[in-house]
Amino acid sequence: MAEEIVDALHAVNGRHPGFRAVHAKGTVCTGSFTATPEARDLSRAAHLQGDPVSTTVRFSNASGNPNTSDANPIAGRGIGVKFHLPDGEATDLAMVPLVVFLVSTPEDFLALTKSRIPDPETGEPDPEKMMAFLGQHPETANALQLGLPKLAPTTSFATSGYNGLHAFALVNEAGEKTWGRYHLVPEAGEQYLSEDQMRAAGRDYLQEEIRERLDGGTARFSFDFTLANDGDSLDDPTKVWEGDHETVTLGTLEVTDVLEDAESDGPLVFDPINVTDGIEMSSDKILAIRSPAYSVSIDRRTESG
Repeated sequence: MAEEIVDALHAVNGRHPGFRAVHAKGTVCTGSFTATPEARDLSRAAHLQGDPVSTTVRFSNASGNPNTSDANPIAGRGIGVKFHLPDGEATDLAMVPLVVFLVSTPEDFLALTKSRIPDPETGEPDPEKMMAFLGQHPETANALQLGLPKLAPTTSFATSGYNGLHAFALVNEAGEKTWGRYHLVPEAGEQYLSEDQMRAAGRDYLQEEIRERLDGGTARFSFDFTLANDGDSLDDPTKVWEGDHETVTLGTLEVTDVLEDAESDGPLVFDPINVTDGIEMSSDKILAIRSPAYSVSIDRRTESG
């Protein structure tokens, strides 16, 4: 299944040697994370104990085509965060602006991706195939309705919100589990380009802006955790958690510098399955397929040089 998914993503975006199947274009940075006392109460994870830990952060355009404009109104963005733990290991996050994910199974993700493959004659996806898929998958139509406004181009990677989509459990020293979903909330607030700004924006404006911002400045995010209520789905990332929910701030992520030649020693991967003691995954099928798909994508891009 993982190979089929990566094949389909390449069919949608084109095969670009040396690049990821999705989130092909990005800027890697360094920073630090400092947890709150509330985080330590919820989890025994090493990076949530209050001492600052170093981080590697990759901001990206979500498209699998590295030539896609950062101002594309449906391309969206992504952030990967690697927390470097005191024992030399690491744990990862991968987040996007979507409110909920588009599908709940790898099979449906493959079918959705295939519906987006461009017609050889027109160079564009067949709208009938997409509409047929949406007609059979109302959860995808709902996710798009909620998510498209969040995918709109922002003024900066640092003025975009990012959501984890999958549920994780924080496990404390007593073994008590608290389920929730992660969010990164920009300190600068969410700020979107106007239509005039979109038309004037350069292809790589987000990559250029974050370099300028970090040249003497920082980008800061609140790392929040929305607690699940009884009855909330923990294994279906298409489900909106309705009603009021408690949110706990786990800490602050501060991004400070651009990291040049970040992959000179090998591929850099942000795999949300790479959890550490004190964090547990749900049985979410989309979460489970991500790591195998990443492995296939890594093999393809390293083969290509």
